[in-house]
Amino acid sequence: MTGCARKTSTSTGQYFLGTSTFKGNKVISDSDLDALIPQRPNSRFLSLPIFPKVGIYQFGELFYKKEEKQRKVIEVTQNYQKESRLHENNVRQLEKIQRRYAKKLARAQKRVDEGNFWMRVLGEAPVYYIRSEVVKNAEKMQKYLYNNGFFQSSVTFKNDTTFKRIQVKYFIDENRPTILDNINYQVRNQMIDSLLKSSSKDAVLISKKRYDGDAFEEERVRIETLLRNQGYFGFSRQNVSFLINDTITKPKTDSIFRTVDVNVNVSLPAKEKNPVPYTIESVRFEVLPPAGLPDSLFKKDTVYSQGIQYIFADKKFAPRILDTKIVVRPGQLYSQKNERDTQRQLSLTDQFRFVNYSFDSTGHNLKVHYQAVPLEKYQVSADVGLNVIQLQGAPGPFANLSYKIRNVFNGLENFEANLRGGIELVPGFVENNGIYRSQEIGLNTSLTFPRLLIPVHSFQRKSALYNPRTQIGLGYNYVERPEYTRTNVKVAMSYSWQPTAKTLWTLSFIDLNILNTTKKSTDFQILLDTLFDQGNNLKYSFQPSFVSDVNLTFVHNTNSIIGPQKNAHYLRVALESGGTTLNILPGQQRWIQDIFGELQFYKYLRANIDYRRYWPTGRRSSFIARVNSGAIYSYGSGNVTPYEKYFFAGGSNSLRAWLPRRLGPGSAAPRVISSSTSSNLTFEAPGDLLLEGNLEWRGHLAKFFGDINYALFIDAGNVWSLSKSAPEAQKLKPDTFLKEIAVGTGFGIRYDLSFFILRFDFGTKIYDPYTNKFVLDKLEFNKLFNRRQENFLNVNLGVGYPF
Repeated sequence: MTGCARKTSTSTGQYFLGTSTFKGNKVISDSDLDALIPQRPNSRFLSLPIFPKVGIYQFGELFYKKEEKQRKVIEVTQNYQKESRLHENNVRQLEKIQRRYAKKLARAQKRVDEGNFWMRVLGEAPVYYIRSEVVKNAEKMQKYLYNNGFFQSSVTFKNDTTFKRIQVKYFIDENRPTILDNINYQVRNQMIDSLLKSSSKDAVLISKKRYDGDAFEEERVRIETLLRNQGYFGFSRQNVSFLINDTITKPKTDSIFRTVDVNVNVSLPAKEKNPVPYTIESVRFEVLPPAGLPDSLFKKDTVYSQGIQYIFADKKFAPRILDTKIVVRPGQLYSQKNERDTQRQLSLTDQFRFVNYSFDSTGHNLKVHYQAVPLEKYQVSADVGLNVIQLQGAPGPFANLSYKIRNVFNGLENFEANLRGGIELVPGFVENNGIYRSQEIGLNTSLTFPRLLIPVHSFQRKSALYNPRTQIGLGYNYVERPEYTRTNVKVAMSYSWQPTAKTLWTLSFIDLNILNTTKKSTDFQILLDTLFDQGNNLKYSFQPSFVSDVNLTFVHNTNSIIGPQKNAHYLRVALESGGTTLNILPGQQRWIQDIFGELQFYKYLRANIDYRRYWPTGRRSSFIARVNSGAIYSYGSGNVTPYEKYFFAGGSNSLRAWLPRRLGPGSAAPRVISSSTSSNLTFEAPGDLLLEGNLEWRGHLAKFFGDINYALFIDAGNVWSLSKSAPEAQKLKPDTFLKEIAVGTGFGIRYDLSFFILRFDFGTKIYDPYTNKFVLDKLEFNKLFNRRQENFLNVNLGVGYPF
């Protein structure tokens, strides 16, 4: 066995653990049962009985001495203590020392816990078959089935030995499920009893539903949350117990289901015979010194506002702004919701490293004490990388530099400046193996306020719990492409708020852009003139322009950022009205031109809806569906649309069988710029109407220094022109609509390294609306990547998932 552990089946009698399978389960899914098994087989090479990472791990063990690594931890700790004593009177120096040694200690401890580089990074500890562990797994499955209402279930297993690996087959007999019948609540306190009755519609335990052990714990949590939000500070879920009758004696038991009655007993805290709600007596909010520094080095300032005592050490924050984040107030009944909302709002300000709180009780009064450690005021970050849209050709570099200042005016404001420069290299747009090069430089600054800057103070107070933001931004962007060079100066002001953790609203009243095309290639100008002679006003989009708009965006996302994929959906709706202020204040066009010269103005309405649905189909597989649509209507002078506001189809996040932004409109032929050189350049294909859909199956392929996942996908869609003067092939017409839906398919490889995902998608055309033919059979395997063919394999490279 190449590259496997030194202790093999031939030398020690041990076998490597293989995969686990399940037979007989009908209601409980394989993924739920598989999640109960903590042991995971070692990764293999190409699914063969070869374990290279185990071999690397044991190679690292040959020269790993844990005692030396433990002594290193002690040495780092002693050096930190010694250096701290030398600078105990220098606050700033102590803070630097603490940060530096925290990283050193973390690295040293990691080498103790996980081994050397070969063991913790490149290798993988061997996982052997142990019968006692399999027996425990079967017992856990038995308990899990019982907990889910299958009281008479059974679990057995059988081993299958292949190539020095033991695969385990678990046989599941679920038998009859148990159904809840009568549910009775027993409460001795009249006030608590009335609270439970008024919230009965929210109960988790429901008659006629299958017995679910997790539902009992959820009901405990529900009752605890309900009563603690009404002031019952001393109440906990341990005060809720359940009595379930004997299923055998239930007269309603039949041959299909077993039934049980449930008595929910809500007892009172042991110290309170007649509990009453708790009241907040006082609130204290204390900003501590930077992490690791003693209080004695700082002089503290105390301020009172809205009944709250504020204590500041080193850094000060405006009490009137903190008042909007702290919803726990003296004189109010205690509320668990207010307690957690306060901590959440303070954490979202991006001002504090952490926020802790504690309670002191006297009788039925509570004293609340919040403690917060501030983050560094100044923060600089930089990153560099490679930016490649298509595979063939050299990668293009990019660099990004960010600078942040926190608490600019002592009102929790943040200032950020971001400088980005990059080059995108895209082969295939230029024939004869040419490379399409796009260069971009951008500088964007923003000042973010943790509240809505509006004159209505009552609305400010009501929105305080919704993580409100006001952002004022100023930016400059420079783009150089073979066709043109374009600049954009932007001024914007936007409001955002989150009514729930899953929804986000963004409203921008001010979004002003001055666009200027400083250079156009001769061939590109000829193309624009040709399109203009055909009735297409695209050339006006490349004149010096002034673009103003009001836009509203709504996002609802139930997808979890961390953890396993869950059944979830994502919806984004964006509405935009361009040139709105020109309708209200028509005179502004004249004074804008007096300042900036002759400009093209735009009036338009734009909408975009993007909906995605995620269905998990296994522990490491899922099915995703997406529909993306949009439309823009121009009604200003000449019915001209800003070029950046058009819709495009094709590319790594759209129809992956087509080159980026080159599909359509409709069944129109690709736009080609004839150059004086031997190369031809295809131009982007903007449209007024977008409709596209994607179906994608994602699964796990292998593990090699990270997860190698695969995807199978089908993409369909196109863009169309809504202009009456557009050529017939570009227009949206009912009789040709279905014939102009482009369809592509393909597969993808995604390399998940946890901190980023590298994505390779290979797409090919099924149906091409330009030729009005099914072209999948035109794919020639000896000319897969030849873009001169009627069909070819289009290769996309991206970072992250397409949707």
